[in-house]
Amino acid sequence: MTTTDLALTELLTLSDSGQWHRAACRGDPNHEAWFPYPSQDFDYAREICAGCPLLAGCGEYAAQTGQSGVWGGREYDRGRVIRA
Repeated sequence: MTTTDLALTELLTLSDSGQWHRAACRGDPNHEAWFPYPSQDFDYAREICAGCPLLAGCGEYAAQTGQSGVWGGREYDRGRVIRA
């Protein structure tokens, strides 16, 4: 199973933080928006992230754990920001 096969809420449980239940993206049914192709924009995900109380921590988590996809309003590839 690849990262894109998992629901975002499943990825969030990998963290030991007790705050992920407050994430604005939690339960979002548009899973593909969080793992866009390089040619796709990620405005939808970025907009949801903008109002999230975990914005900064989410991005830090992605960088520290080598995540790919949209985290904290930025797109990551194996923990490196590729689009902001």
